[in-house]
Amino acid sequence: MKKFLIGVLCTMSATTIAATVSEDFLARLAAVESGGDDTAINFECGAYGRYQITEPYLADANAFLGTSYTLAEMHDAAKAAAVVRAYLQRYGAAFERRAGREATDEDLARIHNGGPRGAERDATLGYAARFREAAP
Repeated sequence: MKKFLIGVLCTMSATTIAATVSEDFLARLAAVESGGDDTAINFECGAYGRYQITEPYLADANAFLGTSYTLAEMHDAAKAAAVVRAYLQRYGAAFERRAGREATDEDLARIHNGGPRGAERDATLGYAARFREAAP
């Protein structure tokens, strides 16, 4: 019974996060990361596509999704959006458990920018401000 209840609670958290990763959120994230450029590559940090996805980020999302997307596939807007949603489901749900509240768009943007605990790092506050001001 305990395992079932934990599974249900984890599923509920992931569903809550999935619902908050809206098309508007993705458009704002793309605006901040690359100006919405699917062909963008940052050779300095190895980030690809409109959301500037890196290898560790992609590996986490692939593990969560059970997929094997490559960095080159992050130039495909639909695949990249699926990766962002998966990453934010995984780490947004963990943030919600730690914080005891639902993650906001700014929390999720900070996780995207700063990693699994990005919403808790002061270093991501500037990114949150840019995200807040971004227009899709």
